[in-house]
Amino acid sequence: MEKPKSSINQIQAPTYGELITILSIDGGGIRAAIPATILSFLESELQKLDGEEARIADYFDVISGTSTGGLVAAMLAAPNEGNRPLFAARDIKSFFLENSAKMFPQRCGLLDPLVKKLRALRGPKYDGKYLCSLLRERFGTTRLHQTQTNLVIPTFDIKTLHSTIFSSFEVKNKSSLDALLSDVCIGTTAAPTYLASHYFETKDSDGKVREFNLIDGGVAANNSALIAISEVTKEVHKRNPSYALHRPVDYRRILLISLGTGSAKREERYSAVRARRWGLLGWLQSGGSSPLVDIFTRASADMVDFHISVVFQALHSESNYLRIEDDTLRGAIASADISTKRNLKNLVKVGEKLLKKPVSRVNLETGAHEPVERGEGTNEEALRRFARLLSNERRLREVKYSSLYSYVLNSCSFLIRESTARALFPWPGVSHMEKSKSGINRIQAPTYGNLITILSIDGGGIRGVIPVTILSFLESELQKLDGEEARLADYFDVIAGTCTGGLVAAMLAAPDEDNRPLFAARDIRSFFLEKSAKIFPQRCGWFAPIVKIFRALWGPKYDGKHLHSLVKEIFGATRMHQMLTNVVIPTFDIKSLHSTIFSSFQVQQRSPLDALLSDVCIGTTAAPTYLPAHYFETEDSEGNVTEFNLINGGVAANNPVLIAPKPVKYYLSKIELASCDLALIAIGEVTKEVSKGNPSYLLHRPMDCRRILLISLGTGSAKVEERYSAHRARRWGVLGWLLSSVSTPLVDIFAQASADMVDIHISVFFQALRSEFNYLRIEDDTLRGAVASVDVSTKKNLDSLVNVGEELLTKPVSRVNLETGAFEQAVTDHGEGTNEEALRRFATLLSDERKLRELKSPHLRPKDK
Repeated sequence: MEKPKSSINQIQAPTYGELITILSIDGGGIRAAIPATILSFLESELQKLDGEEARIADYFDVISGTSTGGLVAAMLAAPNEGNRPLFAARDIKSFFLENSAKMFPQRCGLLDPLVKKLRALRGPKYDGKYLCSLLRERFGTTRLHQTQTNLVIPTFDIKTLHSTIFSSFEVKNKSSLDALLSDVCIGTTAAPTYLASHYFETKDSDGKVREFNLIDGGVAANNSALIAISEVTKEVHKRNPSYALHRPVDYRRILLISLGTGSAKREERYSAVRARRWGLLGWLQSGGSSPLVDIFTRASADMVDFHISVVFQALHSESNYLRIEDDTLRGAIASADISTKRNLKNLVKVGEKLLKKPVSRVNLETGAHEPVERGEGTNEEALRRFARLLSNERRLREVKYSSLYSYVLNSCSFLIRESTARALFPWPGVSHMEKSKSGINRIQAPTYGNLITILSIDGGGIRGVIPVTILSFLESELQKLDGEEARLADYFDVIAGTCTGGLVAAMLAAPDEDNRPLFAARDIRSFFLEKSAKIFPQRCGWFAPIVKIFRALWGPKYDGKHLHSLVKEIFGATRMHQMLTNVVIPTFDIKSLHSTIFSSFQVQQRSPLDALLSDVCIGTTAAPTYLPAHYFETEDSEGNVTEFNLINGGVAANNPVLIAPKPVKYYLSKIELASCDLALIAIGEVTKEVSKGNPSYLLHRPMDCRRILLISLGTGSAKVEERYSAHRARRWGVLGWLLSSVSTPLVDIFAQASADMVDIHISVFFQALRSEFNYLRIEDDTLRGAVASVDVSTKKNLDSLVNVGEELLTKPVSRVNLETGAFEQAVTDHGEGTNEEALRRFATLLSDERKLRELKSPHLRPKDK
């Protein structure tokens, strides 16, 4: 290993140590001055331990960042001529203080606000020339493979509608990703409406040209921590010798520092009452801010922090994860581009004050950040502790570098005394084991079986017809095995859904008068085919498109009255606690700027979440610009009132798996919000129950995907159309990002980026644990024209959506290629066949699992088994 001119070597591989060390930095424009201030403190502590030459890159195996966080990450990891980090952390703070005013020049004068708005409507707010020239000057010809430690920077390609992750891990096998560091940074900072999109090309080792049409990585992952963990997990899975002694998804061996750039949650600047009148312009510009962008980025960052917190706490490794964030910003200081000298100094002060604040952690019950009670001190004290851990880890690796050590980590068995916990965590059906009139029992708890079964359904407006068609087939297969009375809720421990997917989930799990599922899957398809035209009425005539545009600009496209009355009629007084199986439905509260997850698991301890099912469904389907935001209140057992200001849950998780709309024909018919966090949310909810000792999950361990059976259903997308490019988008202002080629680029991009990220995360987990056969994702990314719309509810289009679902059944099973991130036909030694064949296999697994539980459950009388 070449020794640099400095006395400090680059960090040795994790194989020689005990931890994998990760640093993640959020995006936030000029607010990057906040994490830069915190990093300056951390580096000074490392220098006290190891000398003045110590740099951040000497201690972290991975540094990841998005947008300006990606720029900071690159500055920390790029080499200088002496093969040492180009920037010390304190120099990065100075960089932002000195250059921000030129990157984001502020106009002065009486007409300045008007000029800004007019310019922003027609083109990017800033030309970006100074930023581009500055980055090319600083980084020169440095490429991704030359960084001092592994670098992970997310971007989004608007031509392919696909997230592009520039990762040091990938460039060894994918030379086309070995781009100039300046191009990567210009791409990840190209925030829509603020800076022009960025086009460049690379050549691989064979001379083949690859083009990139990039915008800000924050649309995919403003908090890049989960992406960094996934990149590491892939290396473990691929048996990278640098990670030889680590196991997939073993968070106990990860040390993670995640730095936010602040938010204005406490201002409560939005409410359902105000937002219910907004059209496209209101959602993009209101009170000097951009609600739609605020909500998407905040929801994305929240979900990542929530997922990571769930896992670290479940594995009792929370002391290995430090998230530093300030949600109390107000006014100009919360802006991403007000680059006055005064505001920049205030941002540095925010960072300095954050160091003095107590360590905070996500409360898994409320989702809120709260000071840690057990006494971890201030963020400053926590960073000193992390500095010692980092220094000790580095020294350990250097000592072990010359020799190889092998050892085996024994899994910790998860043992909980059932007798002490049984009363605290009732499982649906355990306390009421009498048979329903149909003669079919509710599903028994996972403790009595081998698997935890999860069904996740994406959002997508009328495109909900696609997954419902697939669910009808799955239910019919279960009925062949177990009789005509079999329903999907009889087989799944958790059914999760967002937007119309949330409505479908509720319809599958809600009880009728006989305590059986209110709807069979085939009835839900009929519901969509019969009711969609009234929920999304289509105007006819020559002027219809123009009327649609003007209406959508100034208010919601639809009043939602028919949908609201329909949902209230269907569900009546049914509340969350009455579901026949666990239901998880994400929403987003625009007043608190926080995701609100309605979960059957939570209502036992948090009675305010035991809302009417109709209110939850109206909230999760309230897509911005399409339907009005929804306000309602609940009252707990002590009479305390909780208010909710809800919009479409898709902004937080269009694919709810982890918690456990695309193109259109007519102008605005395409808002489908964020896709794929849903599956992660569902898994997160299950993981929390395992970690809390819920006796229904006694035989399961946190994050053990080998025990999870997951079916995740998409609602289609139009990726193949490649309708956008950097050349076109670089001229767009607010109107261009709102309306271009009869579509809504900004919404498309946020939605697809979120969908990509979650599916990649889940695929990484299942493949790393050799459990990919337990995960089935069914999605079609070849939709075109009206069939890709979320609201073109003509009979012809609805019939076409049924055809899409039926054709999907005959298509081969597809899976994410972890190298390319693309969906590809699954190729295995055994062959997985079509989606139809895979669903038959899953139906058999579900039926066998149900029978096993009934056989082992003490809650059923012999005659009931």
